[in-house]
Amino acid sequence: MVEYLQNVLWSCGSARISFSRRTPENVSKIIKRDLCHHPKVYIWDGVGRNPHLANLAWADAFVITADSVSMLSEACSTGKPVYVVGAELCTWKFTDFHKSLVERGATRPFTGREDITKTWTYPPLNDTKEAANRVQEALAERGWIV
Repeated sequence: MVEYLQNVLWSCGSARISFSRRTPENVSKIIKRDLCHHPKVYIWDGVGRNPHLANLAWADAFVITADSVSMLSEACSTGKPVYVVGAELCTWKFTDFHKSLVERGATRPFTGREDITKTWTYPPLNDTKEAANRVQEALAERGWIV
C-alpha cells in the first residue's frame, strides 16, 4: 500500500492519512515510517481533534481500505472519487456492499497507477434519507401516516 501511495503522490496536492481504531499497529507503523517525511503527506497522530470531517469536506478524492464500511460510506456521501484498497480480498460479508458501490459508480479499485487529478462524479450516497423513506413506505403500507 505504501508503494501504491508513493506512486500517486505526484498527482495529489497533498495526502492526509488517518487510521481507524481497528488499523493494525504494524500497518500504521510501516505507513508512518515510510511516508511521514514526505512533504505532501500529513499523518494524523491521534492527538487532538480528529480531522476526519475536515478531510471529508476538503478532499478531492479518497483512498480507503475495504474493511472500513463506515469510512467508505461517509466518503461516498460526498460524491467525490473513492478508491478502494483490497475489496477483492473481502469475505462474503462485504462483497455485496463493495459490488453495490461499484455499480453506483462511487468506487473504483486503487491500483497505485491512478492519476488522482482525473475525477468522476456520482449521486452521493444518502443512506439516512433512503432508510427513512423505506420506513415511511412500510408504515404507509400498514395505513399509518407520518
